[in-house]
Amino acid sequence: MPNSNLEHQTRRRGEELEAAVLSAAWDLVNEVGYKDFTMSEVAKRANAAKPVLYRRWSDKSGLVASAIIKYGPKMDVSIPNTGSLRSDLIKLFSQLTVVFDTFGTEKLRGLLADRLKTIPVDKILSATSNENKLTEMIIQVLKQADERGELNFDQMSKRIINLPGILLINEVVGNESLDKKSITEITDQILLPVFLGQNK
Repeated sequence: MPNSNLEHQTRRRGEELEAAVLSAAWDLVNEVGYKDFTMSEVAKRANAAKPVLYRRWSDKSGLVASAIIKYGPKMDVSIPNTGSLRSDLIKLFSQLTVVFDTFGTEKLRGLLADRLKTIPVDKILSATSNENKLTEMIIQVLKQADERGELNFDQMSKRIINLPGILLINEVVGNESLDKKSITEITDQILLPVFLGQNK
């Protein structure tokens, strides 16, 4: 007599299979971290053949990223208006640390480096342009500072406005982390001298 469970597994396709794989991947990365995460273990837990996984995700970094997008913490980023440019920048950037805060730096170690190998350079560079969401929020923060008389927004070039995005990407790629300490240092040592220096 056929095994009904096996029949169900072999018939499973599309969204049902993807949900099982992503759920298994999410559980595994939480348990062992990215370094010890394997496609074989995910396939075993999801009752799926490993080649099926590779047809949907070319490597483990893509699978882990998809699992984090589906099940991980959601970024609910708002534009702060604390009355101080320094406080606004730190509060804005601190909202971006939610994934690292949830997992801890060590569990995600290696994920970003692997993901960058598969992302086209033009997409990486577009993250530093003045057409992305982060830069739009930075512009709003700078305009608020302008209204308070802290700086002159009209004197700022696109290079200067795009600087925060470049620095944050550099921090995440270089150290595979983003925390309050690094955000404060970037703000105090680089961004404030550059932004406020435009008034001189």
